[in-house]
Amino acid sequence: MASRVPLAGVNARTASLRCHHGPHPGNDRTVSAVTSVVVWTAGGLLIGLLSPPLLRLGMRRGVDAGVLLITWANLVSLTVIAIALPAVSGLIHGCWLALGVEMPWWVGVLMGLLSGAAVVIAIIGGGWQIAGVTRHRRRVHARHTELAWLLTGTAPQAGRVLWLPTSEPHAYSLTGSPPLVVMSRGLRDCLDQAAVRAIRSHEDAHLQRRHHWFIAVAQALSAGIAWLPLTRQSPALVRMLIELDADAHAARIHGHRPLRRAIQTLRYAPAPAVSLGIASGSAQLRLERLSATSFSGTSHGSRSVVPGTALLAATVIVSVALALGAGLASCAP
Repeated sequence: MASRVPLAGVNARTASLRCHHGPHPGNDRTVSAVTSVVVWTAGGLLIGLLSPPLLRLGMRRGVDAGVLLITWANLVSLTVIAIALPAVSGLIHGCWLALGVEMPWWVGVLMGLLSGAAVVIAIIGGGWQIAGVTRHRRRVHARHTELAWLLTGTAPQAGRVLWLPTSEPHAYSLTGSPPLVVMSRGLRDCLDQAAVRAIRSHEDAHLQRRHHWFIAVAQALSAGIAWLPLTRQSPALVRMLIELDADAHAARIHGHRPLRRAIQTLRYAPAPAVSLGIASGSAQLRLERLSATSFSGTSHGSRSVVPGTALLAATVIVSVALALGAGLASCAP
């Protein structure tokens, strides 16, 4: 009986050492969590580096502009999630920041700090940009509302054109309450009625398809995440895409010839900075696309980017929920 006591003690100590030094399921989950975060973040940054030339290639190859807009929005969402994921994971569970087994502990800490700093800078820069643009847009819209009262004696109404009594040709749209399409009487002096109607459809498309919202988001991303090519170049990319999308909408209704005449005539027409005008974007590429693309009939394919935007929002919400759920599960005991 006396000899069993030391043996039991040795066995207990051996089991304790084995439990201490052996593999632990929690550590395996931690390594998996760290690896997932690293892979996701690296993939998102790679998307941010490589996608701008691919989007431009799609424009030159005649890919539908609405499809490219939704593609841009999804790529941006994936990239932003990838940038924020290390910080979010660190906030949810600090355990993987301290329990890395296959990589040094400071890798997780550094990723969390850099990610958190990028998120804070993006929120401050993007928020400042959106606030400034919103103030400017409200001032411009208020001036046009006052102008409508002076010219017509009534408040501007959605769906009606505010005609400016100027000899210079102008055509642009303004978001607000109500949204405005502004055109000048000088258009009628230099363009035929078919071209004027095509311009009206072009500007209506900007308002109906929420193009002002897309450009505002692109400008905020550029201000907040200027170090990444995709977000830095987003204002130029999105402005070109929304013009191509509005061109396609107008060409399906009126044909490409009246719209080509309008673009060629108004390619240098001035417009407020917060507006979207017929002269925005690269006129040469737009004219080439109109010549190369068939707009026969009144097909309404790619009818609106709004359903795609709703689908994008749902996708982002689900992706974030899955990321947060995976983060919580990886830290389960």
